Amino acid sequence: MDFTASLLLKKPASLEVPVYGLDGGVVEKIDVSKIFQAPLRIDLVHRVFTHLATHRLQPKGASKISGHKYSVESWGPGFGMARVSRVKGRGSPKYGAGGMVPSAVGGRPTHPPVPEKKIHKDVNKKELRNALLSAIAFTASAEDIRRRGHRLPDGLQLPLVVVDDLQSISKTKEVREFLIKLGLSEELKRSAQVKIRAGRGKTRGRRYKKRRGPLIVVAEDKGLLKAASNIPGVDVVEARNLSVLDLAPGGHPGRLTIYSKSALEKLAERLRI
Repeated sequence: MDFTASLLLKKPASLEVPVYGLDGGVVEKIDVSKIFQAPLRIDLVHRVFTHLATHRLQPKGASKISGHKYSVESWGPGFGMARVSRVKGRGSPKYGAGGMVPSAVGGRPTHPPVPEKKIHKDVNKKELRNALLSAIAFTASAEDIRRRGHRLPDGLQLPLVVVDDLQSISKTKEVREFLIKLGLSEELKRSAQVKIRAGRGKTRGRRYKKRRGPLIVVAEDKGLLKAASNIPGVDVVEARNLSVLDLAPGGHPGRLTIYSKSALEKLAERLRI
């Protein structure tokens, strides 16, 4: 039985979760069984993530005339020297030096990257939808969220749903206070940690490695995106733009995700469930 058929034939079990207010208290309870019923498919999420990641790449390649600066000619046998192509032009400083071959200084690249290479990988629409459904279902699994490294406090019921008032917060201080009231203070400390990269990447503009913290999914951004941008690791995305890239950074599903109540309605409408 394929992924979609299992969703259609499987009767979703009732899943009531609390809706948290801005003070961290429970306001009401809602049924979210339709959205979080998909099978947990790590392989599917990872494959779709890899394909979507290629959509951000830019074609690049070496110049077609790279290493072809000089006029060269092989001297042939009889000189007691290698038969590589040598620069012509007697009297010039470069005369007699190897040229236009990969082994020579200033020669052409051996196997350079070419802009004609196809790096954009297409994804089937049905496969993309199924991967998104599975990635959303992973956000309701405490085991997978903890396995990914998030500091999830005990007693916090998943998936995390909050009131729509969260969307109107416009100050970083208020966002941080709300997350602390939910019990995510340890998660914020973990997200703020910065690691120095090992290897040559330190000298190539990517010296530091940052952690991914909570993801907040809203139906409409009314100032929350700018307010949360100053908190390390915290990201905000609208439900219409939610992607596997947001829910499974690095291809590893189970990111700690907070949904506004109206965002779940938008997702149900978008995914036709």
